[in-house]
Amino acid sequence: MKRHTPTGIALALALGIAAGSASASTNLVVNGSFEDISASPGIQQLANNTWNVFNSLPGWTTVSGAGIEVRRNVAGVAQDGVQFVELDSHNANPNSTMQQVLSTVSGQSYSLSFWYSPRPDTATRPTDTNNMSVFWNGTTLLPTLSGTNNTGSHIWQNYTYAVTGTGTDILRFGAFGTQDTYGGSLDNVSVTAVPEPGSLAMLLAGLGLMGGVARRRKAMQA
Repeated sequence: MKRHTPTGIALALALGIAAGSASASTNLVVNGSFEDISASPGIQQLANNTWNVFNSLPGWTTVSGAGIEVRRNVAGVAQDGVQFVELDSHNANPNSTMQQVLSTVSGQSYSLSFWYSPRPDTATRPTDTNNMSVFWNGTTLLPTLSGTNNTGSHIWQNYTYAVTGTGTDILRFGAFGTQDTYGGSLDNVSVTAVPEPGSLAMLLAGLGLMGGVARRRKAMQA
């Protein structure tokens, strides 16, 4: 009969929990850094120093307004990759809202994270020109994203929110300040599961057991 040593059990436990933690850290958001625009007919990639407005992107759809403006090294650079989004877009009704539907586990805790910056060189614009809101299943998550920027570069800031999955969840971002095509910038959006405290405790216990066995073996060999 095959015997399972304490070291083997501890290793299996640690590996199992580690695998679960890796799964928990998987980003549920598709195209969170807006690098992929392939869903747009006739446009596969933006040239450098250009922008365009899209009704949809892989993972994202326009809910209201003129559409999703993707910029590639125009009025600032991306926080992640080379492209980012502005939702005070162009054409009629420039203030736009976009959404992505996520498949989650009901009751599971998640961390919603993204990076926001007021558009560069907007210090002389109306104070609400960069305003943007984020919604989880229709509920506004505070604080409102706002501010002006008197520099020629982005001032990226990370925002993180604790949200709970219901099975199918809707993540939305929307511009709602002055409609002047000078809106805030969004990049690097992610939603990841938060590991249960018990899982972390089990991982630490497994690693501790492995360390104890290794120390005993070393002492016996001395």
